[in-house]
Amino acid sequence: MDGEVIATGLSFPEGPVWLDGDLFFVEIHTGRVSRWTADRGVELIAETGGGPNGAALGRNGALYVTQNGGLWSEARATPAVQRVTLGGEVETVTNEVAGHALGAPNDLAFGPDRRLYFTDPRGAPDPDDNQDPGRIFVWDVAAARGELVMELGPVFPNGIAFTADGTLHWTESFSHRVMKLEDGTPRVVIELPERHYPDGMCVGADRRLYVASTYAHCVTVVEDGEIVDRLMCGDGMVTNCCFGGTDLYVTESRRGTIWRFAVGQPGLALLQAPV
Repeated sequence: MDGEVIATGLSFPEGPVWLDGDLFFVEIHTGRVSRWTADRGVELIAETGGGPNGAALGRNGALYVTQNGGLWSEARATPAVQRVTLGGEVETVTNEVAGHALGAPNDLAFGPDRRLYFTDPRGAPDPDDNQDPGRIFVWDVAAARGELVMELGPVFPNGIAFTADGTLHWTESFSHRVMKLEDGTPRVVIELPERHYPDGMCVGADRRLYVASTYAHCVTVVEDGEIVDRLMCGDGMVTNCCFGGTDLYVTESRRGTIWRFAVGQPGLALLQAPV
């Protein structure tokens, strides 16, 4: 399936979110949240500082953003989860969970319990420089408290999503694996081939996993633990994806572009916070 480039000139786009015909995304290098529309192109929504890494939609149109603290950015910030309104207001939700200071939060998703789950690989995506155990946290937005879900090895937990049955899934960039939490135990869904360094992901209504695969220049489509398709984005470094209607929108950081693929079916409805 061929895709089309709908936006160019971006500064390490990531964390795409679809809302009522608008595509929101972060730009890590410039510390901002932006919006793309077919009529107006790209426009600034908010300056977050540091390195905003992922985004998830909350109630009333607000976005929850993982702030990695300034990886790949000249501006530094405290690693945290931030809340960004569509009017441009930015506030810190938390920079620690259950006594653990956040290292470099990466991606996030609301779970079936309406709590916010997020990955924290705690550093840069370089296995030679980052040997810290990766972590997955959960934060209760309404109660303003959270907990450590699990501590993993130095595998760089990255993308995170929930399937229709409420099962937590995440990617591990260093091991090339897509994982799931089954009966409290991490289990391998698939180990991707060489160069398929998994980043963000989303889930289709068809139960397929759409996994951004950076150095393979594509979104890898996984069904029942097998690769069934690859959506190629030229020679780009694919970082994340989301559904908008029956199209798949893909962020790509090497060229600073956004791609659109007419996949012809919607994504799984995303969960949101209760407040």
